Amino acid sequence: MPAFEKLSRDVFYIKIPFGPVFTGCTLINGDEKILIDSGASAQDVDEILLPALEDKGIKPRDLTLLCTHTHGDHVGGHARLREMGVGRILCCEASAPKLKDPLPYAVATRSRFPDYSPKTGAGMKPVTPDGVLKDGEMVAGRLKMICSPGHDNDCVCFLDEQTGLLITGDSLQANGTICQGIGFYKSLPDYRATLEKMSALPVKAILCGHDYDGIGWYIEGENAVAEAFGYCKKRIEVYGSFIASHSDEDPAVIAEKLIKSVGCGMPPHLFMALYTVTEHLKEVSNHG
Repeated sequence: MPAFEKLSRDVFYIKIPFGPVFTGCTLINGDEKILIDSGASAQDVDEILLPALEDKGIKPRDLTLLCTHTHGDHVGGHARLREMGVGRILCCEASAPKLKDPLPYAVATRSRFPDYSPKTGAGMKPVTPDGVLKDGEMVAGRLKMICSPGHDNDCVCFLDEQTGLLITGDSLQANGTICQGIGFYKSLPDYRATLEKMSALPVKAILCGHDYDGIGWYIEGENAVAEAFGYCKKRIEVYGSFIASHSDEDPAVIAEKLIKSVGCGMPPHLFMALYTVTEHLKEVSNHG
């Protein structure tokens, strides 16, 4: 059974299985108890999160629940924690409407590339947050929320000013996960800007939402952090060069070839890679 791993001081991390990968949830067990992300489902909450929290003497009512973005593998447990009486739920402004009405967003994400996407299920249960955070706002006097779009428009990071830990969720894509094949971003300009923004922060360690090819899930030390940011930036250049040289081909063909060339495993569906490829194709077209 997964349990919370201690990373530093009062910061803990749990790896919740999600297909062939895991989704990480972060617990700040300080004066205020904070949980960042909630896994993919009510089952994850009941069978993994709640027992792990009980081991720490924490009940849902003790928690402030945050999220790094509203993809189902990160907020699928929010509604169950609400049912269990979680203290409060906070999110960024861009996440609020998606939490309140998640199905249309899930459908829209997959319908862009219908031939290369899995079917959309019944969707998550809606959750109304108790408050909305703005870029740079503090939580519990120590976590600074930092808007970090690119992977999606509502991605955020949390910088723990007590430890220098940057909790990134999926904001750093590196070379993707084995479920993606390559890094997945819906907006290339936003992702570039986010990498520059994060590189300028006083970060001593990085904690990702998954195990990312090229950087892993936990990066510690200022030199290693700089190398991780550099690697993510370099991936953009590698993808861009490859895609530009194949720009006359079908995007799905490009995606498959790119994954075979530099990826970390061929995913069963290409829709995430297709978002990345089409973003680069826009850039090639604009420069052409």
